[in-house]
Amino acid sequence: MRFSLTAAALVAAFACISLSPASAEMERVPLTARTLEERAGGAPDVINIPIKNLTPEDGVYDVTRKIYYQSNLWKGRIAASPKSGSGRFNVLIPGVSSSGNGAQQLAGLSTDRRKGASALYAVAKDSGAFRFDGSQSTNGPCSFHKFDLPLNANSKPAWSVYFDAVQKQFQSLYGTRPFGNVASAQGPDGSSYVIFALGAPAIAKVSADGRTVTPWYFEQSNGSQRPGFTGVTYIPETNMIMAYGGPRPLTAFKLDGNPATGTAINVRINGDFGSLAGTEKIKNIPANGGVNAGSSRLIATKAPNVYSFSSTDGWNSVSFRTFTRPELRSNDLTTVVEGIYGGIRNVYASGAYFSNGQKGGRTNYPLLHIDDGVLN
Repeated sequence: MRFSLTAAALVAAFACISLSPASAEMERVPLTARTLEERAGGAPDVINIPIKNLTPEDGVYDVTRKIYYQSNLWKGRIAASPKSGSGRFNVLIPGVSSSGNGAQQLAGLSTDRRKGASALYAVAKDSGAFRFDGSQSTNGPCSFHKFDLPLNANSKPAWSVYFDAVQKQFQSLYGTRPFGNVASAQGPDGSSYVIFALGAPAIAKVSADGRTVTPWYFEQSNGSQRPGFTGVTYIPETNMIMAYGGPRPLTAFKLDGNPATGTAINVRINGDFGSLAGTEKIKNIPANGGVNAGSSRLIATKAPNVYSFSSTDGWNSVSFRTFTRPELRSNDLTTVVEGIYGGIRNVYASGAYFSNGQKGGRTNYPLLHIDDGVLN
């Protein structure tokens, strides 16, 4: 999508720019009019995803193959959209995919590494887990699937695991059954760490070959409606995974020595994060330019804001800034994805538009560019 701005438009654009105090620990950066040069690499402001009733709860950008993978929530399938805008296709998951009323819904997507990814992982939750109207299901089917890359429309999982057995182990050990699995992150040895958002904060570890699933971490519920983690990502510099939401904004787990169980580290937040209600996904996207180039930026969502977390002490503590734009107040913001233009990394926010439902007929689920400062 290309833009041309007249001189008058440029004047108007600069008039719209508002400056935030440099000393602020938390900074809200609104969408402002920008010239093409001001947006990193000439990235488009909006990337249209014209897939009917998509409802993407999560997504990930395949940097190597230049493809956006998004979770089709209701239909339990993977939607693949090449950056070029042509050649879209769907990938079905046996036992999960349906016409929109299946027993499972696709909640999370991740790759084994940011560059040169060889595998895509899909997290499928019980379709009744997030009903808070008295009909909630706590023991319905939920599963996890590995796909070898590259994908095509005929791809099948390399392996699949169901979580009922490990959920029963959690309940036997701790007295509570976690449910509502929503996301995963992969460690350097190929193991996956799958988080649960409901029942209690819990993490199941899945071995690289999918043959072993263990109750890796658990803590007692704080009594809230959604006590568990909502997002998780891997940080290579410190070899740790970072869980988002639930009992606290950020919870770190070191993977050095391949621990049999996880030990939670409460990450100190510099600034007022506010309520934990509404947290969704978190992604690790390297910073752009300057002294911070290449260092991890943890980009998380809590509508209507996108949060950019940074650390100078190995993620024992973090500072953050917030970014928003008008559309994020009504699109049911769930996740962010990377986008690379002109060799420069960009961040796009994605909303699920949950009110559309399984068959509401919505035909576009746009990816919305976030201010370049999110990766500074």
